[in-house]
Amino acid sequence: MKKSILILFTVVFAITSCSKDDDPVDNTTVPTLTTLAITDITTTSATSGGDITATGEADITAKGVCWSTTQNPTILDFATDEGNNPSNYTSNISGLTANTTYYVRAYATNSKGTGYGNELEFVAENIFPGIKVAVAGGTFTMGKNGLGYPNAEPEHSVTLSDFSISKYEITNAQYATFMNDIDANIDGSFNGIEYIDMDDADVQISHTSGSFIADAGKEYNPVIEISWFGAKAYAEHYGGRLPTEAEWEFAAKGGNSSNGYTYSGSNTIGVVAWYITNSGGATHPVGGFILGNELGLHDMSGNVLEWINDRWDANYYSSSPSNDPQGPATGNYRVVRGGSYEYSSDQCRVAYRANRLPADGEEDIGFRPVFVP
Repeated sequence: MKKSILILFTVVFAITSCSKDDDPVDNTTVPTLTTLAITDITTTSATSGGDITATGEADITAKGVCWSTTQNPTILDFATDEGNNPSNYTSNISGLTANTTYYVRAYATNSKGTGYGNELEFVAENIFPGIKVAVAGGTFTMGKNGLGYPNAEPEHSVTLSDFSISKYEITNAQYATFMNDIDANIDGSFNGIEYIDMDDADVQISHTSGSFIADAGKEYNPVIEISWFGAKAYAEHYGGRLPTEAEWEFAAKGGNSSNGYTYSGSNTIGVVAWYITNSGGATHPVGGFILGNELGLHDMSGNVLEWINDRWDANYYSSSPSNDPQGPATGNYRVVRGGSYEYSSDQCRVAYRANRLPADGEEDIGFRPVFVP
């Protein structure tokens, strides 16, 4: 009897031991991956993707990117599905809201679960193709008594908040890209509003083979023949706006670093500006003078006039608010500032003011946008 019990115990132990050794080991883990850089950002879409570095020793069943307005997005938020191939991939993120911050992670799923890549952050906005110069807010004296133009008087103190402004005037090449982006009409209009006068002999942008393109040799000249509406639309397309008259003058004078120059960057106009005496009757590539103003801004005197957001009132300086003035509430004309290649030296002074009807594009009017933090 004892012998039988011993034999039975040995058999059970052997079976148990054999079963333990034969159990398969589950080495499966969730996939690991890296989120690809976010590119092609607009107000409604962007592109990202994933670099799968390990499948987790199991077949990939789904992959894509997920995004949300809150951190650590998951596949329960918005997500794309790029199939089950274990290779790297790109994804189009769509349906975004303009000027909104989003968080993105790549993901991949296998039988073990879902793995997520590192989190990236972006703002749904068109990326401005130029250079922004930060302008710290401050208080300055706006206008100039004795200039010879009563609409530039009286001198008055103005305090401004921080903003950024384009280092250069917007070029023909930059504006052509914008017109293509918005799918503008061949005649230079959009939604029934003329943005650029394509019929004018002076315009330096053509429409060829279905696209707007800057004329050869004029790519870096400031865009002209644009309406105030076209300038405004461009600025807003890239998350900015047109400058207020006070912002423009503050920046032209050099901001808080101003040396009080007559022209933007110097008391000698010929070293900072294209005007009637040295321009040869034409625009010139932006930034053509080595010397900018105290903030590093170029062509704020001469080359082309620049559209301003404010409506025109010759007597506005007598009643202007002292903090961040926005211009008159009513008025048919819009302000232009800075003088142009057709103007005299007096008309290129930083305090000089002029006006135009907003629908009018002319051969010597361009613009530069501003951006708020």
